[in-house]
Amino acid sequence: MIRFFKVLVFCLVGCAVAAYAVANRAPVRFVLDPLSPYSDKALVPSVEAPLFVFLFAALFVGMILGAAAVWIGQGRWRKAARARTKEVALWKREAEALKAGLQSAPAAATQAAPRPLRSYL
Repeated sequence: MIRFFKVLVFCLVGCAVAAYAVANRAPVRFVLDPLSPYSDKALVPSVEAPLFVFLFAALFVGMILGAAAVWIGQGRWRKAARARTKEVALWKREAEALKAGLQSAPAAATQAAPRPLRSYL
């Protein structure tokens, strides 16, 4: 049921994006130097494309920059997770060593039992 809703939502979003692209297909000029004193198109660096191309490009660049900002912002938690992973591995190795020592200890304990402590009080 959830998969059906995911497919339905993706189809609706796809239809909305297609309608948006069709509605904004008029060519526009994106001037790379808006403060240029030249009004001639040949002298000013510019790109001409449909409006939806620039809008989708801006959306894509915004998503990439946002993802990079989140990734950089979560660096301290990733660092803490790496430290915890190393600590867990250390504790696990120590527990396995102690477990191996306990498994070999009963055989040694049956051979020579420790004497009880004496109190002279």
